[in-house]
Amino acid sequence: MFKNALIISDNLPLCRQFYSLIEKKKISATKFTFSTSPFTDKDSFTVANGIEVKVFNLKNQNQIDEIIADYDLVFSIHCKQIFPPDLVTKVKCINIHPGYNPINRGWYPQVFAIINDYQIGATIHEIDEQLDNGHIIARAFVDKEVYDTSETLYNKVIAKEIELLDEHLESILNNTYQAFEPESGSNLHLKKDFNQLLHLDLNEETTVGKVIDKLRALTHGSYSNAYFIDEKTGKKIYVGIQLKPEKD
Repeated sequence: MFKNALIISDNLPLCRQFYSLIEKKKISATKFTFSTSPFTDKDSFTVANGIEVKVFNLKNQNQIDEIIADYDLVFSIHCKQIFPPDLVTKVKCINIHPGYNPINRGWYPQVFAIINDYQIGATIHEIDEQLDNGHIIARAFVDKEVYDTSETLYNKVIAKEIELLDEHLESILNNTYQAFEPESGSNLHLKKDFNQLLHLDLNEETTVGKVIDKLRALTHGSYSNAYFIDEKTGKKIYVGIQLKPEKD
C-alpha cells in the first residue's frame, strides 16, 4: 500500500470531491497532501477546513526532488503542468484525465470530441513520459448529444471521473489494480490546436452543421472563446451558442 500520496491539481471542485471520497471511504492508511501549481491562487484553493495546500512548480528541480523524497504516489487531477521524466520514472504517478484514452489525448478533449465527432469519456491512467499515454487503469464513455456544448459535455466527463475514482481508488492505493496498454491509433490535441479554432473566418464556406458544431464546441460558460473581427473597430467580437432540446 502507498503510504504518502500527493495530489497536484488546478481544479478545486474536483479536489473537494476527491477529499469527500477519502472521507466517505474512511481511508486512513494513506496520508494525503493536497497541492496546486503556480498557475492557481493558493489562497483561494480551499479543499476543506484545516487542510493545508502546498504549491509545487514541476519545472523546479528542487521541488521535484522534494516530491520524490516525500511521496510514493502522486495524483494529477487536471493539473496544468507537464510531469517531468525524472518524476514519473521514480514515483508512481496517476492521471485523472477528462477524455477517453487513446481517443481523447491532450488538451480540452470535449472540444475536439464535438468538432471531430469523437467518442468521449474519462480515463484513469499511469503517467509516462508522453502526454496522456500511460497504461490505463480504468476508463468509461459518456453519452455525447447534438445539443451538448463544451461545458455540458465536460460536466458529464467530470461526473464520470468521480465514478471511476470511487470504484478504483482503493485498488490504486493498494497497488492491486490491473492496467493495460492503450490501443494504437490515438488522437492527440495540444493547446495550440485549440487556439487555432478560436478565430472565426466570416468568409469561410462551410455548412450550418459545421458552424453549429464549432460554436458549441467553443461555448463554455462565461469563457470568451470563439470570435470574429469587427472590420470597423478591429476589435474581437466573441460568439457563443445556446441549444435547448424540445421537451417530450
